[in-house]
Amino acid sequence: MTRATKLIPVIEMAGRETDKAMQILVQANNVLERERNQLNDLLRYREEYLQQFRQGDALQMSARKAIDLRSFLAQLDHAIRLQQSHVEHCFKQTQEQQQLWLKARNKQRSIESLKQRYQAEADQRQQKQEQRLADEHTAMLWARKHK
Repeated sequence: MTRATKLIPVIEMAGRETDKAMQILVQANNVLERERNQLNDLLRYREEYLQQFRQGDALQMSARKAIDLRSFLAQLDHAIRLQQSHVEHCFKQTQEQQQLWLKARNKQRSIESLKQRYQAEADQRQQKQEQRLADEHTAMLWARKHK
């Protein structure tokens, strides 16, 4: 068994690790996208709510309704801040997972490169051996002719 052949199971294992890291990265990206969409929904809802409030007559609004509005906006702003924090956390996790995937992919490529180098060395040795055998055969034929 050649050195290149011995690396095949290692390459397959590295490939599985790379695939697994990619799947986790895809999941992390999906979560991040979902969380960003939720944040955008909250921001859009806040803007729509404020727009409706601005269209109404603020002078005719009761004190109770103004207090309720302020309380609701404070709760909505708090939810937005929490969601922003969650998006930042998901973004960091996605970046970390991307680094893990890159590391796994680079490892796989390095092993594949090593296998190719081993294979090239083996091919070169094989060619040299074949050339040596051909030279020996030619020398024997020449020696027989000139006896």
